[in-house]
Amino acid sequence: MSTKTLSLPEEVYVRFDSDRRDGESFNDVITRITEKKSLSDIVGYQRISGMHTSTIVQNQDITAQKLYPYPCAGTGGHTESTRIYGNDVNENASRNGYAEDGDTITFDSSFTLEAGKTYNYVIKTGLYPQIHHTPALQTYNGWINCTEFGDVNGKEYDDWIPAIRL
Repeated sequence: MSTKTLSLPEEVYVRFDSDRRDGESFNDVITRITEKKSLSDIVGYQRISGMHTSTIVQNQDITAQKLYPYPCAGTGGHTESTRIYGNDVNENASRNGYAEDGDTITFDSSFTLEAGKTYNYVIKTGLYPQIHHTPALQTYNGWINCTEFGDVNGKEYDDWIPAIRL
């Protein structure tokens, strides 16, 4: 049998290690656990694309022209398109292949999200975006609230927020 080297985030390694039984090798742990679930499910990688609908409220004014989606480590996770709208903002942008700055989506012009105002956004993700599994996320700049994530198979969730940076 051939072998492959696998790189895991530290927190995933710790979870695997804590599931190790007496006398069990690390390979035995992975084999036992992955017989029940895929490795992608275990390490938290979302393999499925879909549409995220959320709101964002900033605690300070920010001027944005780009959106950077954080992919899962070691993947080509990306965002296909996004729309941010509300309070006199209506901006759309789409991914432009593998451009100079990777998966960053650039809007045609900059715009300002004002502190204390609620803005809606829709993000169409490709495979393997980093996801915060929570209905609401407090960030350094304010709050993001998940309205809905609908995956390509028709399943809906109210606690999936993609990891992004404006």
